[in-house]
Amino acid sequence: MSKKQIPITLLCGYLGAGKTTLLNRVLTNQKGYKVAVIVNDIGEVNVDERIISKEAKIEDSSSIVPLTNGCICCTKKSDMVNQIEDLMKTGKFDYIMIEASGVCEPMPIAQAIEQIECGKLDNVVGVVDAARLVDEFDEGKSLLKKDIDEEDIESLLIQQIEFCSTLIVNKRDLITDEQMKMVRSVINKIQPTVKVFETTKCDVPVEEIMGTNRFDFETVYSSAGWVKILEESEHDEDDDDDEHEEHDHHEHHEHEDHDEHHDHDHHEHHHHHEHKHEGESEDEYGIGSFVYYRRRPFNRQKLDNYAARWPKNIIRSKGVIWFSDEEDMAVVLETSGRQIQAGYSGNWLASCPEAEQKQVLAENPSMKKDWDEKVGDRMIKFVIIGRHLDQKKIEDELDKCLD
Repeated sequence: MSKKQIPITLLCGYLGAGKTTLLNRVLTNQKGYKVAVIVNDIGEVNVDERIISKEAKIEDSSSIVPLTNGCICCTKKSDMVNQIEDLMKTGKFDYIMIEASGVCEPMPIAQAIEQIECGKLDNVVGVVDAARLVDEFDEGKSLLKKDIDEEDIESLLIQQIEFCSTLIVNKRDLITDEQMKMVRSVINKIQPTVKVFETTKCDVPVEEIMGTNRFDFETVYSSAGWVKILEESEHDEDDDDDEHEEHDHHEHHEHEDHDEHHDHDHHEHHHHHEHKHEGESEDEYGIGSFVYYRRRPFNRQKLDNYAARWPKNIIRSKGVIWFSDEEDMAVVLETSGRQIQAGYSGNWLASCPEAEQKQVLAENPSMKKDWDEKVGDRMIKFVIIGRHLDQKKIEDELDKCLD
């Protein structure tokens, strides 16, 4: 007989966004839950522990478990998993909340939590500061900043919006209605299906944070804006292709263990045929997107040089590429704000022995129409999301990086 799984809510958000305020709201109004809290704010754990214990009037201080030795999204994954399992074994608690450090990306933590047999990730809640979002996404303002940490902040904001099942836009009272509309437009592009709450002092019903059964890893991952745009571009291709009656979806993404610095998608032979997708028109706030697709490789040095002057109005981009000096390897290129990274994602089917190629193509007939006689399944295809994008200029610049 399987044990009952204890639900877990993960709170993510940059420093000062309002995570601790939200945590206190939940703990003072638990709706019958016996909640254990794991706090992980690097350098601020003890302060937060006191704030939570005092304001939430928790008499049993053992229900506050600080993680003091670093970030749970990298070196302390196993510590977090072990501490959660130890809490569950006490039998005292029927719900666990984790307040992640403000400098943590949510996806690796979610992956670690999924390793816990007797626990279930119920909700990933992103808490963001409305005023900071306006500064980051209102083109022009963010370009004036000189703070060396801003690149990290911008990247984290995007990661935290993209990978959550509930998003709280806090400090709503600090921005205008028009600014909020612009923020919602950006959020809709980055993560179009997330449930959004606009709040002041994180005033949101507890039942929207706990016991929601809202989080599913594959659903959240595959509902990210860049995935949706790729899918739409493929549907456009199929609609334009009268020769084929089948319209299979070819791109498959799985999550796997990430290393400490890069998001690597599992790459399972991406196949696409030539398309006429020209991107979408911008909305009233200038937020738009397009898909860059080529069947030639990038020159690594040329792309690296372009990365140094990557357009600052590109909010998010992600997709698969290949380099001329490593033709067998598929690489995931992704940018969040002004952070750019690339990671090995697998081998192209075209690099495999001919017998294996024939077998895979025979098992997946729809892939044959995407197969290029010269390069096989090798391709560059990634989504670019941004504000006031000059699509032609960006494409021309990227074309200059091709070999």
